[in-house]
Amino acid sequence: MQIDLIKILAVGSGGFLGAVSRYLLAGFTQSFFPTSQFPYGTSLVNILGCFLIGLLAGTFELKEWMNPEVRLFIFVGILGGFTTFSTFANESFMLWEKGEILLGALNIGVQIILGVLFVWIGYGLVKSFS
Repeated sequence: MQIDLIKILAVGSGGFLGAVSRYLLAGFTQSFFPTSQFPYGTSLVNILGCFLIGLLAGTFELKEWMNPEVRLFIFVGILGGFTTFSTFANESFMLWEKGEILLGALNIGVQIILGVLFVWIGYGLVKSFS
């Protein structure tokens, strides 16, 4: 794999902006619900990220904006740093859009079920050695 410094900088700088935005927006949102255990901030960030990736993916496709560095900066960097849930949702949608309904459903099922399972396994391992 050839290392392309411009692409790495695009992803890295976008990731910084996305991660900081996630931290600030999620914290700000959660501050309105100080006694709630429900993660309102994370939920807002994930839903907003899904909306933004759909809006921008549609815009890039319709307007044929194909600059790879800009796409990396926005999709992998900013939105990837903001929430990887948006990427997961977009990839599932794109599978459905291409007629791959079963693969889209499998992607959703596998990632959600295995994601929660591996959180449980990791947590259990730490707990068992404590």
